[in-house]
Amino acid sequence: MDINEYRGEFLERIRFQAEHNSSDAQSQFLDTILEKLEECGELNDPYPYECNMYGTRGRKLAFDAYAYDEADSSIVLLISDFYNDENKVSLSNQRIEDLSKAMRNFIIEAYSGEIRKYCDDSDFIIDIAKEFKRRIGKSKYDTEILKFKFFLVTNAEMSERVKTLKQEELLERPVELNVWDLGRFYQQETSQISEVITIDTAKYNLPEGIQCLKANIADYGDYDAYLAIVPGKFLADIYLDKGSRLLEGNVRSFLSARGKVNSKIRETINSTAKRHNFFIYNNGIAVVANRIQLSKDGTRLLSFEDFQIINGGQTTASLANSFIKKESDLKDIFVPMKLTVLNMAEEKSEEEQDKYNEMTKEISKCANSQNAVSEADFFSTHPFHVQMEKMSQKYPAPPVDGKPYQTIWYYERSRGRWEQEQMKMTPAQRDKFKRIHPSNQVIKKEKLAKCLNAVFMNPHSVSAGSANNMKAFAGIVDDIWAKSQDNINEFFFHKAVASVIMFDTVDTMINKSEWYQKGGNKAMVTPYTISKIISMVPKGKDIDWEYIWKRQALPDSIVRQVEIVSQIADGFLNNSGGMIVREYARKVDTWKKFRDECDIEATEDFLDSLISTVENKEAEKSAKRAHKFNSEIELSVQMFSLGYQYWMRVYKDLEANRLVPVGDCEFVKSIAGYIQRYSLPSAAQCKRMKKIIDKAEDAGYIMPEK
Repeated sequence: MDINEYRGEFLERIRFQAEHNSSDAQSQFLDTILEKLEECGELNDPYPYECNMYGTRGRKLAFDAYAYDEADSSIVLLISDFYNDENKVSLSNQRIEDLSKAMRNFIIEAYSGEIRKYCDDSDFIIDIAKEFKRRIGKSKYDTEILKFKFFLVTNAEMSERVKTLKQEELLERPVELNVWDLGRFYQQETSQISEVITIDTAKYNLPEGIQCLKANIADYGDYDAYLAIVPGKFLADIYLDKGSRLLEGNVRSFLSARGKVNSKIRETINSTAKRHNFFIYNNGIAVVANRIQLSKDGTRLLSFEDFQIINGGQTTASLANSFIKKESDLKDIFVPMKLTVLNMAEEKSEEEQDKYNEMTKEISKCANSQNAVSEADFFSTHPFHVQMEKMSQKYPAPPVDGKPYQTIWYYERSRGRWEQEQMKMTPAQRDKFKRIHPSNQVIKKEKLAKCLNAVFMNPHSVSAGSANNMKAFAGIVDDIWAKSQDNINEFFFHKAVASVIMFDTVDTMINKSEWYQKGGNKAMVTPYTISKIISMVPKGKDIDWEYIWKRQALPDSIVRQVEIVSQIADGFLNNSGGMIVREYARKVDTWKKFRDECDIEATEDFLDSLISTVENKEAEKSAKRAHKFNSEIELSVQMFSLGYQYWMRVYKDLEANRLVPVGDCEFVKSIAGYIQRYSLPSAAQCKRMKKIIDKAEDAGYIMPEK
């Protein structure tokens, strides 16, 4: 698929989703792009809000979404420039300047405190402006904000005449402008991976590079290791330039959750007497890179590709903070750095990308072992996703709406996989693929977390933004998985899809309601509505999830209940006592108050539609038994397919190194003989073999590749 085909395909998707969601194409474009940018780590918890007004001397003030990036202390504004046209549209220098200036103007008016002059007293934009002003503070010496980040998103294509996106400082702070045009989205979808950050040391006033020493350890082929001495000013410069994108995802979440700069680090940086000892006092940073460029003599690092800080985020942020506040010029500060270069190919296969992600995760996990980084922080690589992906292909949805064929609820374990699968298809193949895998039936990890957490009665978590909600959901899944992996079965998958159907239906209903004002708080009202309805289910009863799965729609009884509850939820959240609704909605006490104090009567037909919990429990148990049986068969076949020679090699390794007891070694040998006689190992044999392998791996053994 070339970019011309992609242009039409992209617009078709936006129009289809807009129709499905009872929205307009422009709003749908914004929602789609916000989701994409959040998925790839460019944004964190963006809040869509359309601002289009005029300020002092008729200056245009505009943006379409805003966010805060606590990890690099920035205010983020995003503006949309959408064209509902199949023909190519060019994005000019002038257009970029006009749109970026509209965002700059809003920051200036918000900081001056004059916004109230240009809108109604009840306009929510006043609260946003107040919040911005409070965070920016009285000066850059007393502030939460170190930089401004502007995003311009469009389905136009940037003109070749656009040579630079460099922005002048605003309120004595750097400004970063990111333009995401159609070409950039196309490149991202065709590359399968996030945009790679490349750092050239010469760009940051280090033309000779960074002094380093390669570790002379055994050549394992997977990685190279280096120790380096990094100027503090270099770290501050790249952080102010690249922002939180430098931080590996889990470190970014960890740092964002704390927000405040470490006081001890800052004290050392700002002390004339201590700053030259920073190298001694500080533990340094740990970095992973895909590839590097060295000087000819191999003693200096000249550039990094896919540079990610996996430990030392607070150190880096503290250096940038002190520099921007002019507390230190950082010239006497040097930081120890441990660098791991993973030596991956530029174009990775899906398997190689998974391996790269897994290695980065493990390094990050070990590097952060002294910090409270939980398993939930690494949830994106959890085998739960692999299981959900398999089930999405295994259990097609029943045909509905007169269609003669089944469809797939496509679980997207890897970001952009649905689009990726279509890239090399012919138009006819794509049409067929989309009939079976419609875009409104793509389930992303973040979407599933949102829908199920609403059903699990955690609307405050859903309201807290994608990253925070994903963490909360990860904890729940970890518990389910730890009890038994067989809990993730056909019934669970049906219920998960039914939850998505419920969430999407409620969301669309609210959007179409006469009482709902466009640009309101639907993102919070939807989960609060669902959670309240679930809380109204009497003890001993449950939603008929299988009915929703079979019909691929909510029953009328639930639809009528949604009509009642959603309007009450909207009124409740808007009555927030002057607090910004999104902040009010993410408090657990707010949910408890709505759940316990808002007395809403359940309709008779809603109560009649409920089924006994016993029925759902029986269906769940049956699915669990079936999944366990299938899993045992799959494991048996997998062990058999590895073959006699493989297991004899494992046996000899374990025996030679005395990694497990003699009895376990003999068992492995007996399984090899069993397979040599063309017999499938039993479930009990597979279970014991798995325990032996786990024991050996705990002792340091690495299972051989086939």
